[in-house]
Amino acid sequence: MYHGVMHALDTDFLRSFLAISDTGSFGAAAQKVNKTQSTISAQMKRLEETLGVPLFAKEGRRNLLTPEGLRLLEYARSIVRLNEETLNAFRAPRLGGSIKLGICDDYGQTFLLPALARFARRYPQIEVEVVTADSPTLRRRAVVDSFDAIIVSTKSGVEGLELLRLDQLYWIGAEDHTTHLEPRLPLAMWSEGCRWRSMALAALAEAGRPYRVMHTTSNASLLRAVVREGLAITVGPKWYLEKGLVLLSEMNRSCPLGEDGLGIKIMNPDMDEPISTFLDYVRTFFSDRDRAVA
Repeated sequence: MYHGVMHALDTDFLRSFLAISDTGSFGAAAQKVNKTQSTISAQMKRLEETLGVPLFAKEGRRNLLTPEGLRLLEYARSIVRLNEETLNAFRAPRLGGSIKLGICDDYGQTFLLPALARFARRYPQIEVEVVTADSPTLRRRAVVDSFDAIIVSTKSGVEGLELLRLDQLYWIGAEDHTTHLEPRLPLAMWSEGCRWRSMALAALAEAGRPYRVMHTTSNASLLRAVVREGLAITVGPKWYLEKGLVLLSEMNRSCPLGEDGLGIKIMNPDMDEPISTFLDYVRTFFSDRDRAVA
């Protein structure tokens, strides 16, 4: 029989912790969760004592998360979300309304669809409208199309993005083809202005490798099909791979690519509960470590 002391994490403390991580300030977090700053400070002290690790480090006026704080972040979001799901499962549906989200094509299928499916099962009364396009297009349309939020590359030129994930990019080709050995590399690329495209062309120029852009598209399925048929090679994170596609080790050694980040921008300053709840789902699915790459 277990006789040790059982510690439990208070979800109210975790909500305050998440508010601090979002705002970088105990004072701003207090306003966000409708508490006093002294209450927030006391909660964080108790939380650190329970876990036995420091969660914050001061940098100027901001409270930045320590490595231990970053580790707690994903757990905290999941715990708070699951707690809300459990409570809502025994309540009459409360949330209603609509949400309009703009997102990069390439991330929509892999990360957004699971979040949408889970959210729709829990909150069927909330309508979520999704518009997919490349980051430059979403940046131009953000205000005109009245998005509540947009999810774009951190290098898109959009200010005030909250980082969702970082991915290492790789050269990708067909499993049974040697397209990458051609004297002038045939490329299948996303549309002009795409961060992945810019990084790929810069890496080839740096290595002095001749190339020709053979296919330009904003359709993820078409781009993969072109590469799978051996007509061209492309770039993307490891999660972009599917049957018939492989990482090109030689290309990744000779023309290394960097990381690209994805962030979310809240366009609706008067964010209501449906939007806030949906964005918590988005954050959870986009930061899932099982989907992340080294």
